[in-house]
Amino acid sequence: MLRRMPALLRCVATVTSSLLGASVARAQFPVPDAPPVAASVVGVVVIHTPDRDIGVPGVTVTVHRVGADSAGALDSAVTDAGGRYTVRYRRFGSDDAVYFAAAVHHGIAYFSSPLRGALTRGGDAEISVFDTTSAPVVFTVQGHHIVVSAPKPDGGRDIVEVYELSNDTTVTVVGRDSLAPVWSTPIPHDATAFVAGQGDVSPVTLERRGDRVTLAAAFSPGVKQLSYSYTLGPGAFPLQLAIERATGVLEVLLEEPSAQARASVLRPMPDATTQGRTFKRFLAQGAPAGTMIRVDVPATTAGTRARVLAGVAIVIALAMLGALARALTRRAPRRAPVVPAPHTTESLIAEIAALDARHDQRRQFAPAMEVEHYTRERAILKERLTAALAAERPSS
Repeated sequence: MLRRMPALLRCVATVTSSLLGASVARAQFPVPDAPPVAASVVGVVVIHTPDRDIGVPGVTVTVHRVGADSAGALDSAVTDAGGRYTVRYRRFGSDDAVYFAAAVHHGIAYFSSPLRGALTRGGDAEISVFDTTSAPVVFTVQGHHIVVSAPKPDGGRDIVEVYELSNDTTVTVVGRDSLAPVWSTPIPHDATAFVAGQGDVSPVTLERRGDRVTLAAAFSPGVKQLSYSYTLGPGAFPLQLAIERATGVLEVLLEEPSAQARASVLRPMPDATTQGRTFKRFLAQGAPAGTMIRVDVPATTAGTRARVLAGVAIVIALAMLGALARALTRRAPRRAPVVPAPHTTESLIAEIAALDARHDQRRQFAPAMEVEHYTRERAILKERLTAALAAERPSS
């Protein structure tokens, strides 16, 4: 049995491979554009009810073209009383271009399947539209995929979350205004660098508001996939994630071989590999609301270095404080009592200078008692110098 690839990784792998393959093919075998071809699409715009499908009259249906060379609306028509329409247009340019029909109902755009040939009719040309509601609707979480990457040089890890949400009602859910969300989910408080990813909703309708990610897009009946990414620093781990709503398929993928995901419902599965990257895989079928997931990762070099530097800084600070304390508590060494003795004026001046020099060296840390000792000793030496000068003065 083929391993089921996680939704986002499978999508990325497919798109990347297709683009690379197409680029190589164009580089090696240039293919001229096909000549213009007349084409038409014959379909119906309907609202589905439990009893029957009802055609919607007066709706404008427009055929659009999206290609690398050009994109835009081509032609349009208005549905008749039974909701039927026919649009004639021309297919031109690259064969890689995509054509589809779109109808706008109550301000919401709805689309047909891709128009694959010169004549499209039947199911591929049918466009289903819905009434709208701004009342709260609880979406079913069919899938929730969490991808934790290996650490970057700064120790941070990129996290990707992919949701598969289902609107199981028969109405399109819209916000009360253009900013009001129709759905939201929690995001870790420490998350940074939030980026809305690709999916079935426009990235501009998915944003972070505080500790939640909100969706402000109209959500028609059916399943839509959305994704977003953010970065968590080393201090955010072990990571605790709460599953807010019951989830059909819960999947956690970890790029580091020694990382672990733990929850009562998670079971280890064979590794998943895509684009040369291997992920440990944990899977749960039917995760109830309130399920707690703990993600443990190995310590990073950056995190270890930061802790070592912090420890060294603490040791240095303690050593400096110890040195300061010793300097503050040091007392001046006791000297032998100064015995009055004959002094020359030169020796007394030198002694006073030496005393001043010693005091200046320790003045920054000298306690009050040492200052008093210095002042007293200097006064004694000054008195002796005065007496010596008087003795040397010749008597008149």
